[in-house]
Amino acid sequence: MDVSIIIPVYNNESYVKECIDSLINQKTKYKYEIIAVNDGSKDNSLEVLKSYGDKIILIDKENSGPGDTRNVAIKRAVGKYIMFADSDDYARDDFVETMVGTLEKEKADIVICDFMRIDPDKTYHQHKGQAGTYLKGHINDVLMMGFHSTNKVFKKEYFKNDLYPKGMFFEDVALIPKLLLKANKIVKIDDPLYYYRNNNKGTTNVINYTNYDLYTAITMIDESFRKEGYLEELEFMYIDSILVDLMIKIVKSRDPEKKKKFFDLKNKVEEKYPKWYKNKYIKKCKFTKRLYLHCLRRNYWWIISKVFSR
Repeated sequence: MDVSIIIPVYNNESYVKECIDSLINQKTKYKYEIIAVNDGSKDNSLEVLKSYGDKIILIDKENSGPGDTRNVAIKRAVGKYIMFADSDDYARDDFVETMVGTLEKEKADIVICDFMRIDPDKTYHQHKGQAGTYLKGHINDVLMMGFHSTNKVFKKEYFKNDLYPKGMFFEDVALIPKLLLKANKIVKIDDPLYYYRNNNKGTTNVINYTNYDLYTAITMIDESFRKEGYLEELEFMYIDSILVDLMIKIVKSRDPEKKKKFFDLKNKVEEKYPKWYKNKYIKKCKFTKRLYLHCLRRNYWWIISKVFSR
């Protein structure tokens, strides 16, 4: 078996068929298996999965979260390579052929592709970084491409000693950087082979404890980044993921204590990085993000709460 494609499924009866159909209908010379893990869905997802019979490997288990769900499938997988898909996304019919073909041709450990991003009003090519070959010790740009599991193919051996953390969200952030740092050769291609559906994944009107798993996930990879010397990239992760993504989510929430939570989190990051605003990657951000970070540095809550709460 060449490839194991892993799909964690939780309450996604509306889209899971499109996802699995796109993977069953891959045009490739490589042999692959599809492992769908039902993570205790309460809707009709399990019935949809059962309808595929022996076309997929179905694992049904009690709910334990996305990380543990992927781990269950990784341990069951027999392919030389591992790929992932989310049950509300789908793949182009040459996803497997192009990704695995590139990995074998280039003798790489990991291959990364672009997304086709599906927003409510449009679908467009989302570039995830500069195409090219990146060798161990020189993956600064790769660490700026995001830590999605689904736009990559990995050698299975990379999961021998590293699996997703259990009992938390943002499990990708806690694991994928470690695999990237471990790889000897990474290839990034510009082809948008994976269709990522932006349906406000993970967003809520009220901030709850799961949102703060993002901070926990970053602290879990802190030591690995420092050990490999990627200090500015690590600092920017705190900036982009916490000061921007998580804190804007707080601003947009209906939480009556959002101002306090906002500045508590800012202070927490500034204890680690008091001069975060000097990070070189900020200059590469879009104007809107740079404007927000300027207001954040100056503590302009009244501007932030009006302009960035939409």
